[in-house]
Amino acid sequence: MLKRSTISKEEIVADIIYFFVSALVSFIAIFVFDIHWNFYPGGTSFPPEKHIFQTYDPYYYGVLGGAIVGFFILKLVAFAFIENEIAVGILKKKKRK
Repeated sequence: MLKRSTISKEEIVADIIYFFVSALVSFIAIFVFDIHWNFYPGGTSFPPEKHIFQTYDPYYYGVLGGAIVGFFILKLVAFAFIENEIAVGILKKKKRK
């Protein structure tokens, strides 16, 4: 039988942070796209006069989708950094011999 590895509290906290960071970036990107007509001459940026989206549905689905995709991208980048540190450590040990 396979032994299950335990997930530490630090990893769960890191995953939650990754998820919320990617959700925040998605929200900002969708919001800027929604109000970008106001950046042209004659429009006020804050509060925005015009919106592209008439409902909040693109925000709901876009932020959720962006958060999920961003979470996996951030996890992949973090995994790559960890593997790189392991590989560098192995190479340094081989050079000493």
